[in-house]
Amino acid sequence: MPITLHWQLPKMADMGRPQNPTGGRDDLQIDMSRCLRTRFCESSCRRCAAACPQGAISLEGVLSTDAERCTGCLVCTTVCPSGALEHDGDFSTVLAQLSRVPEPVLGCIRTKESSHAALACLGGLSEEHLVTLCCSLPGKLTLNLTACGDCPNGATMPRLRQRADQLSGAGLMDGSGQIVMVESHHDLAFRDETVGRRSFFKSLRNSLFQSAALVLSSHNEQSEQHTAYAGKRLPARRVLLNRTRETASRALADRIGRHFDSCVSFKESCSSCQGCVAICPAGALQTEHHDTLPAFDRLLCTGCGLCREFCMDQALMISK
Repeated sequence: MPITLHWQLPKMADMGRPQNPTGGRDDLQIDMSRCLRTRFCESSCRRCAAACPQGAISLEGVLSTDAERCTGCLVCTTVCPSGALEHDGDFSTVLAQLSRVPEPVLGCIRTKESSHAALACLGGLSEEHLVTLCCSLPGKLTLNLTACGDCPNGATMPRLRQRADQLSGAGLMDGSGQIVMVESHHDLAFRDETVGRRSFFKSLRNSLFQSAALVLSSHNEQSEQHTAYAGKRLPARRVLLNRTRETASRALADRIGRHFDSCVSFKESCSSCQGCVAICPAGALQTEHHDTLPAFDRLLCTGCGLCREFCMDQALMISK
């Protein structure tokens, strides 16, 4: 006899949050060593500060966020090209939760009781996330926006729709799935996950283990980390995109490349100093021989532009 199961483990950060909550500074993972302005003091990058609707991000001196102003809309994580600001959560777990349901619903911390999986805020769904959701889920995915009307982060939803529209116009929402955004409770078709008795107890056991692990690790959680400046690391959403294109059809993978990939080329004035190789935060530029032009890997390039800003010879060009 089937048992209706809808169980989501609470995040430790959710405890003590007020009624009708939003997210907050704790939902961000900050790695200042990845910030372009930290890596090169003359960088003009202001993407995160320009996108933040609350004015919670400061770039004076070093990257910092105001915990009192930040409402966890996560918009900054959708525009940071280097991984200095990222969602402090595991998106692969969200995908796994959604994949168990024929017509899943993805919500936020306000709508998690009527969603199969939840993010701190749906404003953190970048273009890379949307493409992955569309390609990874075979049926219809509903984004639960029913609580956005009276939410301080509600103003970010037009940006989410704009991202989806841009992807649709580029032919990148033609995966096996379909994404629908629902603002009215009347239009929301949510059903609890139904599982058999054996699956119920298996889920119960796994949930208990996850709860224990969460409690044991809660005192060690950090919202800030530091990667060695010489180290190279791709932003999480770029890693996600690269995995998605590996399983996409050839035609869709080509469209993904045209929309997301950049191309770095060099003018004759390049002195092969290899400074761009050192400054690149993702490792897209690599030294083959010290007296030749660097090698370029488009899959590792996020188009941040730091190499071009840093080049003393002004010999570097970036194009789509």
